Amino acid sequence: MTGDIPEDIHVPKLPFIKSYDVRKDALSLDLAVSSADLENKVPDRILKLIEEKIQASAYGGKGEHWELVFASPQKSRSFSSDPTEEMVKRNWIRHGAARGQWIHGPQSVQLIRAFEQIVLEKIIKPLGFAEMIFPKLTPWEVWMRSGHAKGVYPEIYYVCTPKTRDPAFWEDIGDYFKVTGEVPVEMIREKIDGPIGGLCYAQCPSFWPFVQGETLGTASLPIKVFDRSGTAHRYESGGIHGIERVDEFHRIEIVWLGTAEQTVAMADKLYEAYHAVFEEILELEWRCARVTPWFMAQEGMVDTCKTPQKIKEGTCGCGERVGTTDYEAYLPYSDSWLEFQNVSINGDKYPKGFNVKIQSGADCWSGCSGIGLERWTAAFLAQKGLDRDGWPDTMKKLVGEPNEIFRFM
Repeated sequence: MTGDIPEDIHVPKLPFIKSYDVRKDALSLDLAVSSADLENKVPDRILKLIEEKIQASAYGGKGEHWELVFASPQKSRSFSSDPTEEMVKRNWIRHGAARGQWIHGPQSVQLIRAFEQIVLEKIIKPLGFAEMIFPKLTPWEVWMRSGHAKGVYPEIYYVCTPKTRDPAFWEDIGDYFKVTGEVPVEMIREKIDGPIGGLCYAQCPSFWPFVQGETLGTASLPIKVFDRSGTAHRYESGGIHGIERVDEFHRIEIVWLGTAEQTVAMADKLYEAYHAVFEEILELEWRCARVTPWFMAQEGMVDTCKTPQKIKEGTCGCGERVGTTDYEAYLPYSDSWLEFQNVSINGDKYPKGFNVKIQSGADCWSGCSGIGLERWTAAFLAQKGLDRDGWPDTMKKLVGEPNEIFRFM
C-alpha cells in the first residue's frame, strides 16, 4: 500500500495481520490468510479498512462539516435556569433506576403529548405519512445491511437470550438471590448466549426488512411512514446530561423513500413544516445547518448538491444532495446550542443495503427524520421556562393546567 501514509497510522488488530511495517510513503502487511480468505477478498477489505481509517483521521469532526442554512431572530429571554433541575425541583421528573433514564411525571408527559399532537397535526398528517410499528430489538442482520455494524458497538445496549428456558437450569440463580438478596451477574453470564443484536439505537433500520428484496410500484411512490411505538436506547458514555442527553429516550421517526427527486422534495417539505412549527407555534430561537456525518463521508456520499446557491440563500432547506440538516435551539442557561431535530437524505444507502428497487428502473433513495421528544422539551423549557405565563398561547392551550397529583411529605 503506497501513497500519503501517516506515520501514526492505525492498523487494525485483526487475526489476519501477522505484522506490518511503515516506511515513508509505504505500508507493508504480512498477512495470514487462507485460500478461502482470498476468495472472500479479505486482503482487499483490509486495505479498504485502513484507507477508511486514514480518511477518518483527516475528517476533522462535525465542526468542519457544518454550514449554516438559517438562523431565527433572537427571541426574548426571560428564563436562564437549567430546565432539568427545575423539573426535578417541581417533581415533574425523577431519575429512573437505570443509567441515563428518567421517570416522567404527569406534568412532563402533558408537555410531551402536546409536542406529539403538534407533530401529528402540523407535519405527519398534512404531508401524508402513515403510521407503522417498527421492532425495537435490532438483530445483527439488520445492522449489517444498514451499515451500522461498521461501528455501532460502543453505543448500543446488547440483547442476549437464555441458553434454555428449563427452570431447573436457572434454579441456582433464584436460590442464590433468595439467600443473599443479590443477583449473581457472573453466574448469569454463563447461562446466556452471545448477543443476538441490541435494543433500538435508531428506529429507521428496523423498518427496512418490511421492503427488503422488493420492487416498489412506481405509482405507490413516494412511500411515507412513521413510528412512535417505543423507546430508543444509546449508551451515552460520559455524555449524560439532563433530559436532553440520556440512554433511554422517546422519538417519532419519519421515513420516506422514492426516486431521488421525490426524496429531496419531501425533505424540503419537512424543512418548511419544521420552520413553521419552530417559528409560529413554539416561537423558539433556533438555527439549522447542513452537516456531513462521517458514515456518509467515508462512503463518498457528499458533494452531490445541484442547487448550492439555493442553500446559501436559505431557500432550499436540505438541498438536492445527500446529507443531514441539523436543527439547533439556543440554551440560555449554558450559552450554547442543542441539536434537537434533524432531517437526513440518505441517498441509496438503505435501498442498496436491503436490495430495494423501483419498478421504473430509477434509483431508489430514502430519507429519515428523528423527532426527539426529550430534546424538544429541553429546548422549549430552556427558553420559555416551566411557568405557563411565559409560553406561547398555542402551547398553553395544548398542555393545559399542570396535573399536580403527587404531594410528597
